[in-house]
Amino acid sequence: MRVTFDRTKLVEDVTGTSVLLLADAKTWLRVDSDDEDALITALIDVSVGAVQSYIGRAMNQITDFEFYLPDFINTNLPVGPLTAIRSIKYYDQGNVEKTLDSSLYWFEDGNPTQPKIFFKQPLPSVYDYRAQPVTIECTVGERVSKIPHAIIHAVRLLLSQYYDQRENFIVGTVVSKELPNGIKALLSPYRNVYFV
Repeated sequence: MRVTFDRTKLVEDVTGTSVLLLADAKTWLRVDSDDEDALITALIDVSVGAVQSYIGRAMNQITDFEFYLPDFINTNLPVGPLTAIRSIKYYDQGNVEKTLDSSLYWFEDGNPTQPKIFFKQPLPSVYDYRAQPVTIECTVGERVSKIPHAIIHAVRLLLSQYYDQRENFIVGTVVSKELPNGIKALLSPYRNVYFV
């Protein structure tokens, strides 16, 4: 079973400076002038995007997020935390879009790193000739004020790494595409591990 969603929405709908203010970033980087504000703002966005991608959590509330399912199957969702489900739409056997009654599903919000959705039986049959006939329209993400301090600190550490190392590689070092271990250690408790 595969849950699909628009990964670009997770990155595009979050402004990094809403998570880490430019003034705070400049203090962390020990930058006094305004000459590099545009660069630092771009690096904040990149850092927040990288952290979000690693932990599988939206760091801002995204109110128009959609997941697509091949059928009504109880499942873990790949992005969290899940804060509200607006509707679940599906295509019935006649290929007509309908909305599932809200009494037929619920979600578990106790663990923000592993959001789960459950369906009650019996459920209507879905159209067999659509790859993803079920659409979950929901709100994911956290209020910025509720983001754990460890995640904000990981963004700061990654920002400082990007700011200090502007070259693609540094002679005499090993190049790694992964996040540094210190950042991973900060983020691991908050990671939504989702297997496809």
